[in-house]
Amino acid sequence: MGSLNGAIAEAIRIWKSNFDKEFLGVEECPICYSINHTTNHSLPRLACKTCKHKFHSACLYKWFSTSHKSTCPLCQSPF
Repeated sequence: MGSLNGAIAEAIRIWKSNFDKEFLGVEECPICYSINHTTNHSLPRLACKTCKHKFHSACLYKWFSTSHKSTCPLCQSPF
């Protein structure tokens, strides 16, 4: 039961961090819909030169490798 309580506490901590950052004007990653990446806790920093949306590097890597494209997931411009 202790690990379950720890997992719940960690989930609440991550949610609170996302919530606080949203009020500071940090936008969520359009791929995973989170501000803090779920595994490495990074912020979305890689911006598309065309539409200006920012993505987590890990999310973009997954997008590029699974879609077999090197375009923005939103506007489809070359990244």
